[in-house]
Amino acid sequence: MIISSRRLFVLFLFSVEPSTSFFQSQLSSCRVAVRPLSSDKWWKSTILHLSNPNDEKQTPKSLSASQKERREEDRRRKARLQEGFATPGLSSALPGARDFALNIAQTEREYLQSLSSSDDDSVIDERNVDKYVALWTEEGLSHLRMLRLREASEIFNKVYQIKPEAYLWQDGMVKYYLGDYHGAAESLAKNAMRYESRFMEPASEERIWRDAAELKIVHSLNGGRLMKNGFPATIRVSGKEGIDEEQSEKISIASERRKVIRLARQLFSNSIRNNNAGVTLARAQLQAICGGSFPSALKSTLPTMPKSEPSPPFNAQSDRKMYNFHSLFYLGLHYDALGQSHESKQCMKMALKTFANKISGNSQDITYLLPVIHMTVRDWYDDDDDFDVDASDPASYDPTSEVVNDGEAELELRKGTENTRSSYDRVGSERVQRLRESIQNMRAVDLKKELKRRNLRVSGSKKELQDRLIDAYLINDSGAT
Repeated sequence: MIISSRRLFVLFLFSVEPSTSFFQSQLSSCRVAVRPLSSDKWWKSTILHLSNPNDEKQTPKSLSASQKERREEDRRRKARLQEGFATPGLSSALPGARDFALNIAQTEREYLQSLSSSDDDSVIDERNVDKYVALWTEEGLSHLRMLRLREASEIFNKVYQIKPEAYLWQDGMVKYYLGDYHGAAESLAKNAMRYESRFMEPASEERIWRDAAELKIVHSLNGGRLMKNGFPATIRVSGKEGIDEEQSEKISIASERRKVIRLARQLFSNSIRNNNAGVTLARAQLQAICGGSFPSALKSTLPTMPKSEPSPPFNAQSDRKMYNFHSLFYLGLHYDALGQSHESKQCMKMALKTFANKISGNSQDITYLLPVIHMTVRDWYDDDDDFDVDASDPASYDPTSEVVNDGEAELELRKGTENTRSSYDRVGSERVQRLRESIQNMRAVDLKKELKRRNLRVSGSKKELQDRLIDAYLINDSGAT
């Protein structure tokens, strides 16, 4: 190209990505250099930028969301390669990496050991109050595991002296067994409110024990039956403003996901409100869950359906959800609160026998120690003559009933034999028979009241009302967890 008798050389520079073919390459930049022949003029250059989505010099406004995320992922990958480890929230886990093993018991021991070593322990102030709360709580629980209730109560009182808002529900249970029922009801109600406000979950255990303390006051000879609106004047768990107390209690019970605990709450709540029909039905459901492990001395004298075949021996391992254990204990606690010592004794001894292999003096789980604490305080270990639980009763318990209760019967039946099918059918018929025996003495007006609460038809004979109520319970129970 000749311009004004001078030669002009134009050099075009192109950059091509190596990962693409020549025809698929994209032009990223173009540099045009113009250099005249005359020596009195220097070269001039012009840089042209063309559109390229992969050019890192692009402004963020020209990138899509997926392109921006791709850039971030590339940056994270480079960071992982440079750092050699994964950062939670910033990078992904390395292939084959594992979390540290969780050892809750060891963590608690190390935490308590770290609290015991402090620079200044001469004065309890806001800087070390949590330390003393943790140490004294553990000391009180140690006394409780060793069945030293008065020592445990003294330690728990020390905890409340330095931190009145501490959550310590075992304090109410200790007061219950020491006979301080008013103090137990107050402590349990306050702990229930602390638990529910902190975790937004129903404090069912605290409410059950609080109701038990109130029932003790009502049925004791010198309990001081102060009445308010027809109920004993003991402290209650306060509900939301503008909501009726009974309605709030029903909502709280319905939100409880554990089946046995929910039935136990219904049992105690109906007892507080003198709802005999509700008490009978809740007790019948708990007895049906116990199956053959329910004490024979407390069973109805009505004729029962004959068993077509023997059931397998009872195995505590089959009660993985502790349905039997909790049912027997709360039935025994309810009998105890009503002053029915004989019935309570039978249930507690059967609960102790059910999980005897998991109960020990140094058990860390207070749940397993509840029957031991109850029987020790009531001094029932020497009453072997009154231990009417037949040795054959646990053998009559069918662990497959737990499968039926949990709605898993269909899965198990598919791989079972005809004998297994008949066993499941027999378990269902036995549950129906136990329920029928339990509600046999309910009045027709009480049956209609329970049916009306469930929005069911209330017309028909007494037997039809009983059948309708049993069907409603079985349908509701099949969907419970």
